Amino acid sequence: MNDAPQEIKKKNYLRIVFLNLLISVFIIISYIYTAEGFGAISTVFIGNQEFFLHFGVTLTLFTFLSVLSGPIHGLIDGFLSEFFFQIAVYQEIYFEWCLIVGIIGLLVGLYKYKPLKYHEGIKVYYTFLLLVLFTFFLSGLIIAFQTLFNPGQFSLEDIILNYGFKFFFQALVSIIFLVPILLVIYDRIFAASEKQLYYMWLTHHPVSDSDHTFYLKFGRTKIYFCSRCSGVILGGLMSLFLTGIVEMIFQAELSGELALILIIVLPIPNFIDWGTQRLLLRKSTTESRLLTGFIVGAALHIMSFTYKYYFFTMLILTLYFCVFFLLVFWGHKKEMKLLKEEDYDYLSNSGID
Repeated sequence: MNDAPQEIKKKNYLRIVFLNLLISVFIIISYIYTAEGFGAISTVFIGNQEFFLHFGVTLTLFTFLSVLSGPIHGLIDGFLSEFFFQIAVYQEIYFEWCLIVGIIGLLVGLYKYKPLKYHEGIKVYYTFLLLVLFTFFLSGLIIAFQTLFNPGQFSLEDIILNYGFKFFFQALVSIIFLVPILLVIYDRIFAASEKQLYYMWLTHHPVSDSDHTFYLKFGRTKIYFCSRCSGVILGGLMSLFLTGIVEMIFQAELSGELALILIIVLPIPNFIDWGTQRLLLRKSTTESRLLTGFIVGAALHIMSFTYKYYFFTMLILTLYFCVFFLLVFWGHKKEMKLLKEEDYDYLSNSGID
């Protein structure tokens, strides 16, 4: 009697872990790629110590995502995002700015988004007031950090003007007015009513096979996706991001030999998971589909490093495609055999010769 609740609890735990990892990866990747184009939150302070008005695209995006994801993600993901960006771009660590970005995420995340929250005008007003208060506090914190981490480098007047006031006015044009508007729009789109969006082009499975899917919840809207395909996409994006970061930091590229070995080994778990299910030996789970799909996605990106071994790469692909089609063929034969046996049993039980 207790097995079912324990199984549900285990699945919920795995889902929570996966979703939190997904959120963290999404925030970090979004921050770094946005910062590459528009500069990080720290860029206008590290690259230019003079006062000027600046619209911070990265600050807007990060604040918005932190309100949606909450204080823990805001703190950890903000710190890591700024840390990785500094290593990759600045080739130097400004620890105070890693802390500042993390604290920005923590503070704005404290007023975490909830569905229908911004259908009430007073909540929008509260958000505006809190962002103003947080901005005042953060401006003071930036002044304190600059004084503490860079003693004697600038006068107090310069620090107040070129760091404190600069951040305040940047926040004024980037988040204080804009983020509440974005939250209202998000709330209107995804939380106005409860919706479950189940489309074949996203799930690749009919509703009867919904156990092959998982959903992401935005407001009160659940959007369903194919588990394995989603894992492949996430794995490919994550691999692309990590190899790019490593290349930026260490100016090193994954060797063709290692890449060749990886594209041989990495798809094996996916073939075991999918193949044993296709042959009706076992039933796969959402978690295993996501995980094995993720590994295959990483392998697909890693394949781009095997250009020196084009012939061997094509040979490996051909081999895996042959295995794939054989599994499809054998699985289909086994399904047909089972259907015939079921029909025979039904006819026998019905007394029909």
